[in-house]
Amino acid sequence: MSDSLRLMTIARATLSQARAHFNALRQRVRGNLREQRLMSATISAFLIAYMVAAFVLVSRGLEYVQQLPLLGPLLTERTLHLLFFFFFLMLILSNATISGMSLFRRSETGWLLSMPLPPAGIVLWKTIEGLLLSSWGLIVLSAPILAAFGRVLGAGLSFYILSFTAILLLISIAGNLSTWLLLLVVRFYKAWWLKAAAVLLGTGMFLLIFSLGVMRRDPAQNVDVSANFRQILQHTQVATHPLLPSTWVTEVALASAKGLGTRAIFYSLTLLSQALVVWIVSVTLAERWFFQSWNRTWHHGEQQRRRNVHAPAIARSAALITRLASILRVPRPMRALAAKDARTFLREPAQWGQCTLIFGLLLIYTSNLRNLGYNYADPFWTSVIGYLNLTVCTLSMSTLTTRFVFPQFSLEGRRFWIVGLAPFPLTRILRQKLWFNWLATTPLTTLLIVISSMSLRLPAHRAIFFITSMALLSIGLNALALSLGALLPNFRETNSAKIVSGFGGTLCLILSFFYIIGCIFILTLPAVSEHTAKIKPSLDKVELLELTALGGVLLLTLIAGALPYFLAKKRIKKLAYLGKL
Repeated sequence: MSDSLRLMTIARATLSQARAHFNALRQRVRGNLREQRLMSATISAFLIAYMVAAFVLVSRGLEYVQQLPLLGPLLTERTLHLLFFFFFLMLILSNATISGMSLFRRSETGWLLSMPLPPAGIVLWKTIEGLLLSSWGLIVLSAPILAAFGRVLGAGLSFYILSFTAILLLISIAGNLSTWLLLLVVRFYKAWWLKAAAVLLGTGMFLLIFSLGVMRRDPAQNVDVSANFRQILQHTQVATHPLLPSTWVTEVALASAKGLGTRAIFYSLTLLSQALVVWIVSVTLAERWFFQSWNRTWHHGEQQRRRNVHAPAIARSAALITRLASILRVPRPMRALAAKDARTFLREPAQWGQCTLIFGLLLIYTSNLRNLGYNYADPFWTSVIGYLNLTVCTLSMSTLTTRFVFPQFSLEGRRFWIVGLAPFPLTRILRQKLWFNWLATTPLTTLLIVISSMSLRLPAHRAIFFITSMALLSIGLNALALSLGALLPNFRETNSAKIVSGFGGTLCLILSFFYIIGCIFILTLPAVSEHTAKIKPSLDKVELLELTALGGVLLLTLIAGALPYFLAKKRIKKLAYLGKL
């Protein structure tokens, strides 16, 4: 078969799958718009409000940075480099997770392989599907930020057209890189790779923490502004590497904003050529490696199932949770459900692996807050860093609850009726999942707050204030995610990433974001009143203000967490789920 005929066959196979999924998506969207108009209008309103708020806030921040003498334009350009660099990394990770589960963890792939479809066509469609599921959120996030950059830089229409096109090409490159990584790892995976990766990761984290802990910065040279600027931004140079596609996107945006049309076209064509080449490479790798990789995955999984390689470790972990629950005098049905959820979580490396990665990065960050270079003798900067750290931890917490807590009810799947036959009401399942998730996440997040408080040397009352706030926000985020997952289940989908990318997951992420913003606003009021007062208030007055703020957060938590939880319990009692199984 000639190369042109082969590529045409692969393209037809990809288009046939795309057409089938598009028709299914169209029917699902029509059903949602017809049956859930209020919910659709609510999500649309929240998305519009976010985009407007993000545009206003980013514009004001960039205007402040741009007005800094000498350093403003340089800082603006470096910020744009970092923005697209982290977007590029996020796209690779999210596409690898979604495409990996679609290609190697679902029985649908085996059914497609039994049809007269070329394997490369299946891989290409799964890559496109992963791109669509992961990229729309990036576009929503980046659109107001990019518009703010254009406004501050005084760019014309060509800036928005070329920048948006460059982002689409970047998404294409990142998605194909994820597919290459998946095929490479699965095809040539050896058992010792995981152990070697764990050792290297642990050693790297230890060296990083040690180097950051002993690092001492040289005093800034007041006479050389450019040298001080390079000293401040020396750790961000990796984001400006000329071989990174994210750097090409940044160059397109900057060149089009400055009116350098030739330079913008050059980098746009560079992105276009690479975006076209990666699809050809994906076809070649899929033809050579995919079927063997898929077969190897299922063969390896069947061998592990027969040998029960991970069963002892999972059983020990579940037994530990059961023993702790029995010590706390938790009822036996609740202990059984907790053990089931623990086994389900530990059997999915994609879940506990992502949690470990996020908390590991946060641990490194909180352990080295004092190395950021601020004047921590000033109470103002100590408060600013403390509140920013609390915001980072809560936003990370909302990401985890949306990603893992929201789809828990949906992942019960078509076997939900088995749980419904248990000799206890279904509302107890909801209560068990809430407490199990809260007890699993709260110690980790509060530990991060404790470490950051010790690193910043906060006073005892402020550290207790942050820890209590984190505990309240943790239960609010867990209750919100779990309740929305019970109110908007999707029992027909087995891929948790697709469940989160749907209608309910989007609503959960938006509501979590607004809940966090409201709580942080309330929590900052004591610090604002303390630093703006002409006479420094006494410790008793500060503690009273903090208690009042915690009361406001508790009230907001009851609204954002208890109200959806009550609605979820009411719906579960009606057994309305049976019609969706």
